[in-house]
Amino acid sequence: MNNQHVMILISEEEIKSAIIKAASEYSKMYENEQLTIIADLTNTFVFAADLIRELQIDTTIRFITKDYYENNHQKPNAEGEESLKDKNILIITGLLQSGLTSKKIYDNVNDEKPKNIKVLALIEKNSKNKIENFEVSSLFKVEDIFIVGYGITYNKSYGGLKGIYSLQSEVE
Repeated sequence: MNNQHVMILISEEEIKSAIIKAASEYSKMYENEQLTIIADLTNTFVFAADLIRELQIDTTIRFITKDYYENNHQKPNAEGEESLKDKNILIITGLLQSGLTSKKIYDNVNDEKPKNIKVLALIEKNSKNKIENFEVSSLFKVEDIFIVGYGITYNKSYGGLKGIYSLQSEVE
């Protein structure tokens, strides 16, 4: 892709509004309780930061990397982290396509015997290869197209865009 063209799909204002609404719902759901957010650092750091700032409850966060979900014996309480046993867990992801990565994270977290686990995606792609055996809430659903922005990158670029854009190759 030498010549790329970006087209806005979801504006910064739409994202902010959806995050405020979700944060309000989770704040009510976990009122007077602590919520632990588990976020894949690869494509979720912007979403995680904005969501945490809007939550009106006690929140902790753990950023994980690809090593965590690709190495099944590595648990979320590695490196001295506190156990997730009996905790309220919200796994968040910037982009849910097949669901395979989120399912691996979910299974690893579930091994720690938390009180409950919920999964929240900023963007869920309408993909025919999606895993359907666990529940995911999504702020936005899009067709199975190539997207960038708001922390989601292509070749480590475009992550700083404030909205979500489709990335298309221009034909010469």
